[in-house]
Amino acid sequence: MGSPTGGMGRKVLVAGTFDIVHPGHVRMLSSAKRMAGPDGELVVVVARDSNVRRFKGRDPILPEEERLFVVSSLKPVDRAILGDPNDPINSVLREKPDVIALGYDQWPDEGELERRLREAGLRASIVRLPKFPCEHDSTTDIVERIVRIFCKDSR
Repeated sequence: MGSPTGGMGRKVLVAGTFDIVHPGHVRMLSSAKRMAGPDGELVVVVARDSNVRRFKGRDPILPEEERLFVVSSLKPVDRAILGDPNDPINSVLREKPDVIALGYDQWPDEGELERRLREAGLRASIVRLPKFPCEHDSTTDIVERIVRIFCKDSR
């Protein structure tokens, strides 16, 4: 995809829950933005509350509109949208990205995702990003830490 200024930026799409945004998320989004290039666009699909319940088996900590607001406020993000409530792949098909960047621990199997995209006529590259290690790089670990701190303090 070329930009109006003649650059060769790409549209990179990242999707996730982003329940408690932590340094690992920011590093992942920064990496995806670098993949897009200086004239590219990073689009982030924020999971719907219903899809968090369906795929993670729990309620989200923050509601979708608040998670969307936080993600859209992050420096690497050009645009954030709410995902499709019926099938997450529909958001990808609507956006038609050049690259889909998956987090190291995200559920989609690359082969299955690629097959579904090809069936729909979309030829996007699928890249599995590495884990970006930092002390607090997991929402689950952060929640467990919060519980430990508050349970200890409430005794």
